[in-house]
Amino acid sequence: MPLDAYDLYSELWRTVVINGQLEQLTAALKGCSTDSEIIRYIRQVVDEHGMLEFIKPKGDGKDESKAIACRKRGNECFHPKVRKYVKAVEHYNESIALAEANSETLAIAYANRSAVCFELQEYEACLENIRLARQNPYPENLLGKLAKREAECQNKLQSNGGAEVSEIREPKLSYKPNPSIPHVSDCLELKEDSQFGRYLVTNRNLSAGDVVIVEKPFSRLLAAQLRYLNCDYCHQDVFLSLIPCESCSFTMFCSKDCRKKANEGYHSVECPIIKDMHFLFTKVILMALRTTTMAISTFGGNLDELRLHIESIDESNLHPFKLDWTGISPQEVYSTIHVLATNQKQRTPGDLTQRAIYAIVMSEVLFGKSQRLNELCGDNESHRDLVRQLIFRHAQTAPVNMHSLMYMDYAPDADEEQFRQESLGCGSFPILSMINHSCAPNLVRVTLSSGCVAALINRPVKKGGQLFDNYGYHHCLDALTDRQSGLRAQYSFKCECEACRKNYPLYFSLKRIELPPNVVHPINNDEFERLREHDMQTALKKMPDYCRFINTFGGQYPCYDVSSVQEALLRCFQVIFATQTRKLKYKDLSSL
Repeated sequence: MPLDAYDLYSELWRTVVINGQLEQLTAALKGCSTDSEIIRYIRQVVDEHGMLEFIKPKGDGKDESKAIACRKRGNECFHPKVRKYVKAVEHYNESIALAEANSETLAIAYANRSAVCFELQEYEACLENIRLARQNPYPENLLGKLAKREAECQNKLQSNGGAEVSEIREPKLSYKPNPSIPHVSDCLELKEDSQFGRYLVTNRNLSAGDVVIVEKPFSRLLAAQLRYLNCDYCHQDVFLSLIPCESCSFTMFCSKDCRKKANEGYHSVECPIIKDMHFLFTKVILMALRTTTMAISTFGGNLDELRLHIESIDESNLHPFKLDWTGISPQEVYSTIHVLATNQKQRTPGDLTQRAIYAIVMSEVLFGKSQRLNELCGDNESHRDLVRQLIFRHAQTAPVNMHSLMYMDYAPDADEEQFRQESLGCGSFPILSMINHSCAPNLVRVTLSSGCVAALINRPVKKGGQLFDNYGYHHCLDALTDRQSGLRAQYSFKCECEACRKNYPLYFSLKRIELPPNVVHPINNDEFERLREHDMQTALKKMPDYCRFINTFGGQYPCYDVSSVQEALLRCFQVIFATQTRKLKYKDLSSL
C-alpha cells in the first residue's frame, strides 16, 4: 500500500511493467504535446488502478493533548540535572504551535519558555515571553512565579546595561556592480551555446577571494527539522521568541510582520496541507509547491493574469542579464524562474510519470484542503489545470536549478568537527541558476545571515573563463564513475568537466607540490584548530594569506596543497559571513 507520493509512483510503475503496458505508456507520453496532456494521461492511468485512494492526508490543526505532551518533554530537558535548554525550547515551541489560541496550555508553554530565557541570560526575551503568557489565561496560582521572574529580569537588565548587540557582517561585491543588476559584479556576462546552454563568464581575471554575486532567492523553503527553531518566512534562528501560525501546527514566525508576509506570499494557500506535504514529498518537490504558491501570490491570486503572463513569455529571448533589476517587478522576476531548464526532453517515461504523479497528488491534496486556493480557482477548471501544470513544471526545474541554503551548526558531540554545515532549506535563484556544474569548481556558495547567497571565487579564473559551481559531486570526494552516474541520474547530462576529462584523483591521492624555499605553507595547525572553533580574529587574519597562496599556486591545480587551502578559505568565509547557529552563544550555559 503506498504511503507517500513516491510509493504511489513506484507501485504504479511496477504494475505498468507487470501488465505489459510500458510500451503503450511510453508511446502515449511521446504523443502528448503539452504538460496538461501529460498530466491528464497519467491521471487516467492512476485512476484505472485506483491508486489515489491510498493517499490519505491526515490534516493538521491544534491539539491540546499533544501540546501538553510536548511541554512535558520540554520539562524533562529543562531539569537542572539535564540542562538541555535549546532542546527544551524546541519542545516548548512545538507545544506553542500545537496549543489552542487563548488557552492555558499556550500560556504555560510561553511561561516555561521564559524560564529557559532566564537561564540563558536572555532577559528581554524572558520579559516578552512573560508578557505572552499573561496575554493568555495563565493559572492565577502561578502568577507569583512570573512576577518574581519578571522583577529579576528587570534587575538584571538594569545592572547589565541593556541587551548585547551582535555584529552581522555582510560581504560586498569585489568589483563594481552591474548598473542594471546591482547584486552581480559588472565583470560577469551571460553566454549561450549548444554545448553549455546558458552560462556565466568573466570579462576580467578573477582571483580567489573575490565575491562576484550576492543574490536573494525568489522562493525559499525552510528545512523541516528547523520548524520549531527558525522563522518560516525569514529563516532567522530566533527560537526564544517564535510565535505560532494561528491555524496549523507546523510553522512558526519570529514576528507578526513575518507571519503576515508569509500569509500574503504562500502560507494562506499551504497552511492546511503543509504538514501532509512534508510527509508525502521530499524537500526538492516541496520547492515546486513553494515556487507555485509564490507565483500565484506574485500575481495577487489572479490566475487569469498569471496564465496570460506565462503565455506571453518568450523563453528563447528572456535574458536575465538584459533585464533592469533596479526596477524589476516581482512578475518579471518570476519569469526568470519559470523559464529555468526542465530537461523534459531528456527525461525518461518513468521520470515524467513520476513528476506527473507528484503534480496530481499535490494538487489533489491542495484542492481538497486549501480553502484559499479553492477560492482563487472557483469553478474554473482551467485554473485548476494551471496549478497542476505549474507544479509539474517546477517539479522538473527544482531538482536541476534549486540551490541548498546552508548554515553552520554547533555540534560539540561530533567526532571531528565542532561546527558542521547543515541544511537550512533551499531556494530558487535566477542568476545563480545560470552557473554550470564542474566536479572541480572555481567558486563556492555561502548562505548569508540576510538570506542572500554569495558566490565566492576559490581559485583563479582567467579572463573569458567560465564560472563553475558544484552540484554535489566533487572529484576530491567522489570517484569518476560515481560522479558520472549520479549527475546523469539527477541532472540528465554527461559531465565533461576538466576533472572528468582528466580523471582527477580523490583528495588523499592528489599530488603534493614542492614549495619554493621562501614560501611557508599558510595552514598552521594551531591556527586551523582555532578556525575549526570558529574564531573570528583568526578567520580575518588568515583569509588574505589563503587567497594569496591559491592565487600563486592555483595553476598547479589539482594538488593536495591548493585543495587544502581552498577548504581553509571556505571555512574563513563561513566564520566571517555564513549563517550561524545561535546555539553557540549558550554552550557555556547549557548542555544544549
